[in-house]
Amino acid sequence: MFSRVVRAAAPLVALLSACSRGPVEWAAAPSSLDQAAAGRQLALDASGAPTLAPPPPLPPTLPAGPRCDASVRVATLPRGAARATVVVWWAPRADGSAALLAAESLDEGRTWSAAVPVDTLDRGTNGCARPAPAIAADSASGYAHVAYPLWAPEGPGVFVSHTMPGHFMFHTPIVVSYGDRPGAVSVAASGNDVAVAYEDPNARAPRVGLALSRTQGHVLEHRALAPASAGDASTPLVALRDGRIAVAWVQRPHMAAAAAASATAAPPLTMVRTGTLAASDARPGSAETQGP
Repeated sequence: MFSRVVRAAAPLVALLSACSRGPVEWAAAPSSLDQAAAGRQLALDASGAPTLAPPPPLPPTLPAGPRCDASVRVATLPRGAARATVVVWWAPRADGSAALLAAESLDEGRTWSAAVPVDTLDRGTNGCARPAPAIAADSASGYAHVAYPLWAPEGPGVFVSHTMPGHFMFHTPIVVSYGDRPGAVSVAASGNDVAVAYEDPNARAPRVGLALSRTQGHVLEHRALAPASAGDASTPLVALRDGRIAVAWVQRPHMAAAAAASATAAPPLTMVRTGTLAASDARPGSAETQGP
């Protein structure tokens, strides 16, 4: 059984404001991407420009046992001289709840380790009709990070966890945000930096939140909302690379405006904003014991 790691967050900062205060210096305004974000991953190329790419293909076999097929997510990590394929998925249970499980393969998905729990405390009753988890693998730290919505005993919300060094098992989950309507989530990792973008579970109208850790995901030091825009924001994506961050979302007209619009209204846009992370002197080795 798990117990939650709930740490007092630092005061909310305008993570997506245009000013240079806080942990990120953002570009002045969001821009649009030509491609639709559905089914894609956000990445930053060597120049720092955001791109959308297909997710990694599924391996030739998957771990045995019940699973929600649409929830399977894949990432790869270095494991000594080999590379590990890591998969995470929802395993449905008879009462409508689900366990979040993970497994790794050192032979490109032909054989698998025993499944390990990421989180087993779900009390939802919606079976496989739930948002998929998100996974990010970081070659620098060797961690796999998993973010996910969960109907936990203490209330629904969004959570994040990562693998432990030297063993394929997962750290005690960290709370990203509690709220009544947890939805889609995305996670990215680069060295000490971990970012979680998520549909705000407390919002009346769809909007996106962002949580940022400078300590390999042991503490989420910063939480804030995505930038206000002329529309509802959903389906978030996040990417990190070499001290840069990008957040993308699907933008639709506000619900009231959409109801009054004609059938010829413009289709949803995929918007993205990029920024540079401030220098951090966080020491990952001390993150387990220090507060934000």
